[in-house]
Amino acid sequence: MKKLIPIGIILGIIILAAIFYVTLPILSFNFLQLPLLLIAIATVIFVSTIANVKSKADIGILQKITGGILGVLVLYFIVSIVASSSIFTWKTKQVQLDLVEVATFDESVPNVDMANLVILDEDDARRTSEKLITEKDPSLGSLFQIGEGTLSVVKDKPYWIFPLEYRGIFKWLSNSGEIPGYLQVSATDFNDSQFIDYKFGVSPSGYLSDDLKRTIYLSYPNYGLTDYSFEVDDEGKGYWVVTAYTNETWTSTMKVVGTVIVDPVSKEIQFYNVGEQPIWVDRVFSMDTFDKQLSWYGRYINGWWNPSDEGKLVDTQGKGYVFKDDTLYFYTGMTSVGKDSATTGFVIYNPKNGEAKYNRISGSIETKAVGLMEELVQNAGYKASFPYLININGEATYFSTLKGNSGNVVGYAFASVQNYKAVAWGKSLREAQTEYSRVLLREGGNNALTAQSSDLNKAQGAISRIGILTDGYFIVKLVGDDTLYVVNSEQFPMISLSNEGDIVKISYLKDDAAEKIDALDFENTSIK
Repeated sequence: MKKLIPIGIILGIIILAAIFYVTLPILSFNFLQLPLLLIAIATVIFVSTIANVKSKADIGILQKITGGILGVLVLYFIVSIVASSSIFTWKTKQVQLDLVEVATFDESVPNVDMANLVILDEDDARRTSEKLITEKDPSLGSLFQIGEGTLSVVKDKPYWIFPLEYRGIFKWLSNSGEIPGYLQVSATDFNDSQFIDYKFGVSPSGYLSDDLKRTIYLSYPNYGLTDYSFEVDDEGKGYWVVTAYTNETWTSTMKVVGTVIVDPVSKEIQFYNVGEQPIWVDRVFSMDTFDKQLSWYGRYINGWWNPSDEGKLVDTQGKGYVFKDDTLYFYTGMTSVGKDSATTGFVIYNPKNGEAKYNRISGSIETKAVGLMEELVQNAGYKASFPYLININGEATYFSTLKGNSGNVVGYAFASVQNYKAVAWGKSLREAQTEYSRVLLREGGNNALTAQSSDLNKAQGAISRIGILTDGYFIVKLVGDDTLYVVNSEQFPMISLSNEGDIVKISYLKDDAAEKIDALDFENTSIK
């Protein structure tokens, strides 16, 4: 019987080792995995050593020590669960979001640069990526799959980056270390996409030494890991960027401590504290982290015990992006717990450092704006994508692409956050923007462009040059006027009949930075 004791211990340890290898528990008392693992080990040893004890008199020092350790571990486990409860930790959770209120919308969201407006969402970019794979090599799709996309800034432009990943264990066995590259799809230009040849091996879908999580775990087993993003530097070299975190209150209240960057080719690993990461890294704080912090902020704004829900805030059940100063920000609207269709403001979140700005702007939530956009095109049956928040001449504005039944983009739409009547769409981005500016001026109310109505200039004169700028648009120059005016032929059909020498009147919104100005109104007085 005595020989069974070490055999039981050995078998138990082997089983625990297998569990350890598969689950990769975080080796820190700030997480529950380590106490659970130690409890399991102590239980195996205690049960094995106590198996042959027939009476209390036979209990030896080994049984007492293992029993005592097991008791302490169980006690710690229970205490940590209780102490991690929001009853005791709500204050720490509520201040996790580094939130600063700003009074002016322009301070957090700059005036939109239409050339850098994010118009492709992840679904659009993924469809483009699938096409790129087929064009590159039709057989690639059977060997590799498209991984999760990351919206990143590459050479001052926003791009969707999609790494290829192994398509299952058998494909990995035959292609270990042979992932052929990644896909780079512009978020602002439908014609800018490419397959980047970049052979690497480490991936979340890899196994053994090609398993990304396992690769990091061997060096940093004491951190929680999340947000496995594939980003590229300005030289086009790809890296896995992973958020490392711990828990601030016993085993709860996630706190980001840094970033682990893995070279998927050499398997070299570097750890950077928050704020010390390379400049090309776009995401240190993940969207999930933002979501948790925002939830804690709104839930505990007036303490843990708040049965009347006084002052409680929640996000508007959707997250978007803001592109500002070569940086991609997360954003969401905030509304009261009552789930009405109005915002109390917007939170703009910097994923590089976790800083957030809060604009107290009341208006429609994103889903309300989507509904207003789709009402404009209900006869065509177009659907609006989840909107991005942009700034048009000081007006807080939602921007969405409109998609047909095939999922392809067929138009664009703008909706004012504050003025429910200010909604416009167009088949082209320029057409939609011009119509939106016209609607804002017409509707008046609380929109920012109303204050600029005095700046609505009127140009009158003879046409010196006229030509086609692009499909549906003419470009006009007047005698003695260096400004180039862009006129939409669908909105102003008379432009198609205009010739050099015709006397015309053009209304436009002043924009000193623009090389070409869109006409908000056009009249040819020479045509009777």
